[in-house]
Amino acid sequence: MKLLKKIGAGILLALVIWAIVNPYLFTLAEDDYGSIQAFKNKGIELRFEDFSFKQANLHIARVGVLDKKVLLFVHGSPGSWVNAWDYMIDTSWYTDYEIISIDRPGFGGSDYGQAKNLFEQAEIINQFVSQNLAERKVQLIGHSYGGPLVLQLCVDADSLYEKCIIMAGSVSPLAEKEEWQLNVFSKPLLNWMVPGSFEQGIEELLWLKDDLKSPKYLNGIEKIKTPITGIYGTKDNMVPYQPNVDFLRKVFDTVQLTLHSIQDGNHFIPWDNYTEMKKIIRSN
Repeated sequence: MKLLKKIGAGILLALVIWAIVNPYLFTLAEDDYGSIQAFKNKGIELRFEDFSFKQANLHIARVGVLDKKVLLFVHGSPGSWVNAWDYMIDTSWYTDYEIISIDRPGFGGSDYGQAKNLFEQAEIINQFVSQNLAERKVQLIGHSYGGPLVLQLCVDADSLYEKCIIMAGSVSPLAEKEEWQLNVFSKPLLNWMVPGSFEQGIEELLWLKDDLKSPKYLNGIEKIKTPITGIYGTKDNMVPYQPNVDFLRKVFDTVQLTLHSIQDGNHFIPWDNYTEMKKIIRSN
């Protein structure tokens, strides 16, 4: 009996410790100073800034020349500006582009832990672009959750963007299936068990199912004039290839839409197929 009590006390203590440290684990954020030094070792100046709007903060990383076109990276869920690291540290981009990567609202240095829906995030990011990049040619690149978000950015402020590139983006409401684990771990009794940024990731993904069915999204994207490029892996087991490609073809005509299918590509094509992504971004 004493042994069982000790085991129970040990388990209880472990759970309490986990509940305390859990929010600080797997944040997927990178230390700014350490990142600056890593880029400096490569002879690259990495710059950080913060943008405030309606009491919300947007943390931003930038590399490259200020008078060039802009590649604005919008990461998936969960994630951070670091998702664009491979692109930002590749100096061959700098002849034509400044590269900007953000911590989406709720992640990294952008009010970590405070999840926001698709439309709230789009409002904050568009405000940053309109106030800081309005005179620049800005090309959006959104991966996974970033896919529907870059479309919503165009819905709300189409004239700000020269091009919208979607990489493995979950853009179709028909492709969003009910996932029991998201619902289970979103409940107050269990969400404390979810590590770090995965908690707000679950929250925004549950909201996304409704956001993609909203008239604000569905009716809005039909009015987008910005050229759209969709890039999907044919073996993506997280964001299914066919329904998302079919959805883009239904919404946009062949003049506005360019589609690229990565044979046997998975959900991580921005990194696994970097050379091919680079050619596509530069070719459009």
